Amino acid sequence: MKYLQTTAEVERGILTSRYKREIKYQSQQVRAASLARTKSMILNQSNLESQTGTILRVALFLAVILMITF
Repeated sequence: MKYLQTTAEVERGILTSRYKREIKYQSQQVRAASLARTKSMILNQSNLESQTGTILRVALFLAVILMITF
C-alpha cells in the first residue's frame, strides 16, 4: 500500500486524496444544510404556536358567544 503524508493525518489505501477531500466537503455541506433546516424549523415553530393560539382564542370566543345566545 502507498502511504501519503498530509499535514494532519496519514492517508493510505486505494482512494485518492482528491476523492477523500470531495467526500469530506460533501459531508460538511450535508451537515450545514441539516443545521440550517433545524434552525428554520425552530424559527418557524414560534409562528406555528402563534397560529395555534389564535385558533384557540377564536374557538373560545365562538363558544362563549354560543353559550350567551342559547
